[in-house]
Amino acid sequence: MDLPDPQAFADAMLAVASRLPQGGGYRFTPASREAESAHNPRDPHHDGVSRSLSHDGEVFARAADDGVTYCCGVTLEAFWTAWTRWCVEHGQAPLPADADPADLVSLWFCPTMGHAGAADAIVKLGIGFAVDPREARRGDLCQFWRSVDLTRPSGHSVVFLGWGARSGKRTIRYWSSQPATQGIGEHEEEVGPQWSFAFARVGQRSS
Repeated sequence: MDLPDPQAFADAMLAVASRLPQGGGYRFTPASREAESAHNPRDPHHDGVSRSLSHDGEVFARAADDGVTYCCGVTLEAFWTAWTRWCVEHGQAPLPADADPADLVSLWFCPTMGHAGAADAIVKLGIGFAVDPREARRGDLCQFWRSVDLTRPSGHSVVFLGWGARSGKRTIRYWSSQPATQGIGEHEEEVGPQWSFAFARVGQRSS
Protein backbone atom coordinates (compact mmCIF):
# COMPACT_ATOMS: atom_id res chain seq x y z
CA MET A 1 0.00 0.00 0.00
CA ASP A 2 1.31 3.43 -0.95
CA LEU A 3 1.30 6.04 1.79
CA PRO A 4 1.10 9.83 1.64
CA ASP A 5 3.71 12.37 2.62
CA PRO A 6 3.03 12.91 6.34
CA GLN A 7 3.04 16.71 6.25
CA ALA A 8 0.88 16.87 3.14
CA PHE A 9 -1.64 14.51 4.71
CA ALA A 10 -1.67 16.43 7.99
CA ASP A 11 -2.40 19.62 6.05
CA ALA A 12 -5.20 17.88 4.14
CA MET A 13 -6.75 16.54 7.34
CA LEU A 14 -6.59 19.95 9.02
CA ALA A 15 -8.24 21.46 5.96
CA VAL A 16 -11.08 18.95 6.28
CA ALA A 17 -11.36 19.75 9.99
CA SER A 18 -11.60 23.49 9.29
CA ARG A 19 -14.55 22.90 6.96
CA LEU A 20 -16.61 20.83 9.38
CA PRO A 21 -19.46 22.78 11.02
CA GLN A 22 -18.13 24.58 14.08
CA GLY A 23 -20.01 24.15 17.34
CA GLY A 24 -23.17 22.21 16.60
CA GLY A 25 -23.48 20.79 20.09
CA TYR A 26 -21.66 18.07 22.04
CA ARG A 27 -23.27 14.95 23.45
CA PHE A 28 -21.68 11.72 24.64
CA THR A 29 -23.92 9.43 26.67
CA PRO A 30 -22.14 6.08 26.94
CA ALA A 31 -23.84 2.87 27.92
CA SER A 32 -23.47 1.88 31.56
CA ARG A 33 -20.53 -0.16 32.83
CA GLU A 34 -19.58 -1.88 36.05
CA ALA A 35 -17.68 0.47 38.34
CA GLU A 36 -14.62 -1.79 38.50
CA SER A 37 -14.57 -2.54 34.77
CA ALA A 38 -11.92 -1.02 32.48
CA HIS A 39 -14.27 -1.48 29.53
CA ASN A 40 -14.96 1.83 27.78
CA PRO A 41 -18.59 1.73 26.60
CA ARG A 42 -19.73 3.45 23.41
CA ASP A 43 -22.66 5.79 23.00
CA PRO A 44 -25.43 3.52 21.67
CA HIS A 45 -27.26 6.38 19.97
CA HIS A 46 -24.65 7.79 17.59
CA ASP A 47 -20.93 7.70 16.79
CA GLY A 48 -20.07 11.36 17.19
CA VAL A 49 -19.58 12.19 13.50
CA SER A 50 -21.22 15.23 11.89
CA ARG A 51 -22.25 13.07 8.93
CA SER A 52 -22.50 9.31 8.63
CA LEU A 53 -19.42 7.58 7.22
CA SER A 54 -19.60 4.62 4.86
CA HIS A 55 -17.33 2.11 3.15
CA ASP A 56 -18.41 0.03 0.14
CA GLY A 57 -21.92 1.38 0.54
CA GLU A 58 -22.27 0.36 4.20
CA VAL A 59 -22.50 2.91 7.00
CA PHE A 60 -19.98 2.20 9.75
CA ALA A 61 -20.22 5.44 11.77
CA ARG A 62 -23.62 7.00 12.43
CA ALA A 63 -24.35 10.70 12.80
CA ALA A 64 -26.91 11.98 15.31
CA ASP A 65 -30.15 13.28 13.86
CA ASP A 66 -29.68 16.65 15.58
CA GLY A 67 -26.06 17.13 14.47
CA VAL A 68 -24.33 16.85 17.84
CA THR A 69 -20.86 15.30 17.90
CA TYR A 70 -18.17 14.05 20.23
CA CYS A 71 -14.42 13.67 20.09
CA CYS A 72 -13.71 10.21 18.65
CA GLY A 73 -16.31 10.74 15.95
CA VAL A 74 -15.00 14.01 14.56
CA THR A 75 -11.35 12.96 14.58
CA LEU A 76 -12.36 9.78 12.73
CA GLU A 77 -14.40 11.87 10.29
CA ALA A 78 -11.54 14.29 9.57
CA PHE A 79 -9.13 11.39 9.05
CA TRP A 80 -11.48 9.24 6.98
CA THR A 81 -12.49 12.10 4.69
CA ALA A 82 -8.89 13.08 3.99
CA TRP A 83 -7.74 9.46 3.72
CA THR A 84 -10.42 8.32 1.28
CA ARG A 85 -9.81 11.36 -0.92
CA TRP A 86 -6.10 10.60 -1.02
CA CYS A 87 -6.79 6.95 -1.84
CA VAL A 88 -9.14 7.88 -4.71
CA GLU A 89 -6.52 10.23 -6.13
CA HIS A 90 -3.90 7.47 -5.96
CA GLY A 91 -6.07 4.62 -7.21
CA GLN A 92 -6.13 2.42 -4.15
CA ALA A 93 -8.70 1.15 -1.70
CA PRO A 94 -8.80 2.85 1.71
CA LEU A 95 -8.82 -0.52 3.48
CA PRO A 96 -7.42 -3.95 2.64
CA ALA A 97 -9.99 -6.31 1.11
CA ASP A 98 -10.22 -8.38 4.30
CA ALA A 99 -10.46 -5.38 6.65
CA ASP A 100 -13.65 -4.47 8.48
CA PRO A 101 -14.17 -0.75 9.14
CA ALA A 102 -15.92 -1.73 12.37
CA ASP A 103 -12.53 -2.88 13.66
CA LEU A 104 -11.07 0.53 12.83
CA VAL A 105 -13.89 2.20 14.75
CA SER A 106 -13.49 -0.16 17.71
CA LEU A 107 -9.83 0.77 18.12
CA TRP A 108 -10.37 4.46 17.41
CA PHE A 109 -13.02 4.71 20.13
CA CYS A 110 -10.79 3.14 22.82
CA PRO A 111 -12.24 -0.24 23.86
CA THR A 112 -10.66 0.10 27.31
CA MET A 113 -9.71 2.98 29.58
CA GLY A 114 -6.18 4.14 28.83
CA HIS A 115 -6.20 2.70 25.31
CA ALA A 116 -4.24 4.56 22.60
CA GLY A 117 -7.33 5.03 20.43
CA ALA A 118 -6.67 6.66 17.05
CA ALA A 119 -2.91 6.33 17.51
CA ASP A 120 -3.25 2.56 17.88
CA ALA A 121 -5.71 2.30 14.99
CA ILE A 122 -3.41 4.12 12.57
CA VAL A 123 -0.44 1.91 13.41
CA LYS A 124 -2.41 -1.35 13.30
CA LEU A 125 -3.99 -0.39 9.97
CA GLY A 126 -0.45 -0.01 8.63
CA ILE A 127 -0.88 3.54 7.34
CA GLY A 128 1.19 5.45 9.87
CA PHE A 129 3.56 5.30 12.81
CA ALA A 130 3.69 6.17 16.49
CA VAL A 131 5.25 9.48 17.47
CA ASP A 132 6.99 10.44 20.69
CA PRO A 133 5.04 13.27 22.35
CA ARG A 134 8.22 15.35 22.38
CA GLU A 135 8.30 15.11 18.57
CA ALA A 136 4.59 15.69 17.98
CA ARG A 137 3.70 18.01 15.12
CA ARG A 138 0.62 19.97 14.12
CA GLY A 139 -1.82 17.57 12.45
CA ASP A 140 -0.78 14.45 14.37
CA LEU A 141 -3.58 12.31 15.77
CA CYS A 142 -3.60 12.07 19.55
CA GLN A 143 -5.43 10.20 22.25
CA PHE A 144 -4.79 11.49 25.73
CA TRP A 145 -6.03 10.48 29.15
CA ARG A 146 -6.39 12.93 31.99
CA SER A 147 -7.30 10.07 34.30
CA VAL A 148 -7.74 6.32 34.05
CA ASP A 149 -9.15 6.11 37.58
CA LEU A 150 -12.12 3.81 37.01
CA THR A 151 -14.28 5.92 39.31
CA ARG A 152 -13.73 9.04 37.16
CA PRO A 153 -12.00 8.23 33.86
CA SER A 154 -11.41 11.10 31.43
CA GLY A 155 -9.91 10.90 27.95
CA HIS A 156 -10.01 12.84 24.70
CA SER A 157 -9.42 12.12 21.00
CA VAL A 158 -7.94 15.14 19.19
CA VAL A 159 -6.00 16.44 16.23
CA PHE A 160 -2.91 18.01 17.76
CA LEU A 161 -2.19 21.69 17.07
CA GLY A 162 0.75 22.32 19.38
CA TRP A 163 2.17 22.58 22.87
CA GLY A 164 1.96 25.87 24.70
CA ALA A 165 2.30 27.45 28.11
CA ARG A 166 0.00 29.43 30.38
CA SER A 167 0.96 30.86 33.76
CA GLY A 168 4.06 28.70 33.75
CA LYS A 169 2.16 25.49 33.03
CA ARG A 170 2.31 23.42 29.88
CA THR A 171 -0.78 23.39 27.70
CA ILE A 172 -1.97 21.36 24.74
CA ARG A 173 -3.80 22.97 21.83
CA TYR A 174 -6.03 20.79 19.71
CA TRP A 175 -9.03 20.48 17.41
CA SER A 176 -11.89 18.14 18.33
CA SER A 177 -15.42 18.19 19.72
CA GLN A 178 -15.82 19.03 23.41
CA PRO A 179 -18.22 20.73 25.81
CA ALA A 180 -15.93 23.79 26.10
CA THR A 181 -16.58 24.69 22.45
CA GLN A 182 -20.16 23.37 22.43
CA GLY A 183 -19.15 20.87 19.79
CA ILE A 184 -16.51 21.12 17.09
CA GLY A 185 -13.72 23.64 17.54
CA GLU A 186 -10.20 24.41 18.71
CA HIS A 187 -9.39 24.37 22.40
CA GLU A 188 -6.45 24.68 24.78
CA GLU A 189 -6.09 23.26 28.27
CA GLU A 190 -3.43 22.83 30.91
CA VAL A 191 -1.71 19.45 31.01
CA GLY A 192 -2.04 17.68 34.33
CA PRO A 193 0.84 15.83 36.03
CA GLN A 194 -0.72 12.39 35.54
CA TRP A 195 -1.79 12.78 31.92
CA SER A 196 -0.72 10.21 29.32
CA PHE A 197 -0.45 10.72 25.56
CA ALA A 198 -0.41 8.52 22.47
CA PHE A 199 0.42 10.15 19.12
CA ALA A 200 0.48 8.79 15.58
CA ARG A 201 1.22 10.31 12.19
CA VAL A 202 -0.40 9.14 8.98
CA GLY A 203 2.02 8.52 6.13
CA GLN A 204 5.38 7.07 5.28
CA ARG A 205 8.05 7.38 7.95
CA SER A 206 11.21 9.05 6.69
CA SER A 207 14.12 6.65 6.34
